[in-house]
Amino acid sequence: MLAGLIAPAFAADAQFYSTLDPAPMTMATRADVAGSGSVTAELDGNKLTVQGHFSGLASSATKAELRSGSMIGVPGEVFADLTVTQGADGTLSGTATLDRPRLKALREGAVYVQINSEKSPDGTLRAWLLSR
Repeated sequence: MLAGLIAPAFAADAQFYSTLDPAPMTMATRADVAGSGSVTAELDGNKLTVQGHFSGLASSATKAELRSGSMIGVPGEVFADLTVTQGADGTLSGTATLDRPRLKALREGAVYVQINSEKSPDGTLRAWLLSR
């Protein structure tokens, strides 16, 4: 009986989309933050699969991460690493299993993708995942 009550919170096949936009953390890194791209994600149960592409970074991408903040637009903690092309142009992809707090954050728009680069290791591009 409890499973029937929980199941709707983990509805399958929810889709998310966002654009990757420059995200300078300080005025000092503003010149090193450039580029654009897009990200799509699909939630199947509690499994989130992410794919995207980017171009025009001022330096090579070094890392891509899934992060969760307290609300949309508020930076937060890393909870999963993604695979990313090590270059100024490329792709990213990965899968993460979300716990209840992360599922809630995803539905509230507080989960985002962040790409870090050589010149901007604290974030070059960000994309908050929003429901389609």
